Amino acid sequence: MSLKELLKRTNPCANYRKYETYYEGKSRLNALGVTLPPQMRVLEQMAPFPKLAVDVLTEVLVPEGFILGDNTEIPDMLQHWWAVNDMSTQFQLAATEALVQGAAYWIVGPGKEGVPRISFVTRRGTATRLDHFGNVAEGVTLYHIDDTTYCTHYEAGRTTYYAKSKYGAFWDEVDSFETGLDVPALVPMFNRERAGDVRGRSIIQEIITPTDAASRTLTNLQVAQEMLSMPQRYILGDGVSEAAVHAAEEKGISLQQAKFEQYIGNLLHGPAGATVGQLPGADLSSLHNTYRMYAQEVSAITGIPPAMLGITTDNPASAEAMRVAKDRLIQRAEEKTRMFGDALEQVFRLALRAEGHDIDGMDALEMRWRDPATASESARAAYLLQAHAQGIISAETARDGLRLTPQQQARERELSENTYRFTQQLGA
Repeated sequence: MSLKELLKRTNPCANYRKYETYYEGKSRLNALGVTLPPQMRVLEQMAPFPKLAVDVLTEVLVPEGFILGDNTEIPDMLQHWWAVNDMSTQFQLAATEALVQGAAYWIVGPGKEGVPRISFVTRRGTATRLDHFGNVAEGVTLYHIDDTTYCTHYEAGRTTYYAKSKYGAFWDEVDSFETGLDVPALVPMFNRERAGDVRGRSIIQEIITPTDAASRTLTNLQVAQEMLSMPQRYILGDGVSEAAVHAAEEKGISLQQAKFEQYIGNLLHGPAGATVGQLPGADLSSLHNTYRMYAQEVSAITGIPPAMLGITTDNPASAEAMRVAKDRLIQRAEEKTRMFGDALEQVFRLALRAEGHDIDGMDALEMRWRDPATASESARAAYLLQAHAQGIISAETARDGLRLTPQQQARERELSENTYRFTQQLGA
C-alpha cells in the first residue's frame, strides 16, 4: 500500500468523534423527549457514565515492572527505560485512549545513551495495514507542529519522516533511520471484547443507550426543577389585576415589576376578601428513581459498583460487601492487564532488539501488575508484617510498604543498624 493510501485512512471516522463527545460529556441528545421543545437545549445535561466506566478501570491498571525468570539484569534495565520515558504517565493516558477509542499505538524510536525513546499516539491521525496474520505490516502517523504538517512512515526495518508546509503540495523526506527490526517500530494496543475485534472496540459503545436515557432523565429533572419544584402562590378574587396596577402606581414602578414583586413575595397584594394560598412543589423522586435505575443498569453492564456511580444508601456498606461488589470490576481489570500487558511486552522486546541486545529467551518476559483488588491499609500492613516474620521480605522492604515518612524510615534504619552492631559486639 502506498503512503498516499495510508494517509487517506488517517481521517477520523464518525465513531471516533462520537466516543470523544460521550467521554468528554459534550454529546448532544438526538431527542430531548416528546414533551420538551428545542428551546430547552440550555438545560440539557449528560450523564457521566462513559467517563466513569473508563476512569474507574484505568485507575486500577498500574504496571509495576518486568519479570524474566531468574534474570534480574534485563528487568532492571527495562525498569530504567520505563522511568526515563515516563511510562507510568504515558501508560495511563494510552490505556484511557485504548478503552475510549479501542486502540492506542506505541512507537519505538531512537534514543540517547543506549535508552530507546518510547511514546504513544492516538488513533486520530494514525493508520495501519495489517498482514494476513493480523500483525502490523506498515503504519503511518500524521501530526501538525506550527504551520508544518509531518508524517512518519513505519516499515519493516525502516522509519521515514516527511514534512509538508502549510501551502505545500508534496511531501518532502526530512529524515530516516534503519531500525534493525524485521517489523515496523509501531505496536498497537487494542482493546478487544470478541475475536472479531481486529482493530479494537470502545467500551463506551455498550453503555450509549442507558447513557442517553439517563441524560434525558437529568434534563427532565432540570426542567422540573425550574418549573415545578418551587411552591406556587395564588390569590383568588375579583380585582386582582387592578390591585397590581394600583400598587404599581403607588410605588411609581412598572406593572411588570409590580407583578414580579408580587410573584417573589415582596408584594402580596389583593382586593378585600381575596383568598391567598400556596401550592406545594412537585415531588421529583420519580425522576431520581429513574436515574438510579439507569445507573444500576450501567453497573450491571460494566461491573462498576453502584457506589462508584453515585448510588449510595443510608447505611454504608461493610468492607467485605464492598469487596464483593468490586469482584466483576476486578475481573475486568485483570483481563485488561493481560491484554495490555501483551502489547507492552512486545514494545520492550522491540526496544531491546533495536538497541542491539540479545533477545533469546525473551519470550518469557512478563509484565508485573499491581493487584487491582487494593486491600485496606490495615490488611496490607498485616500482610507485610506476616511476610517479614516468615522471612519472605526484609525489614527494609516491610518499612517501604508501610509507607513511613522519609524521616521515620531514616530513624528506623539507624535503629536497626545500631541494634545489629550491638549484637555483633556481644557475639565477639
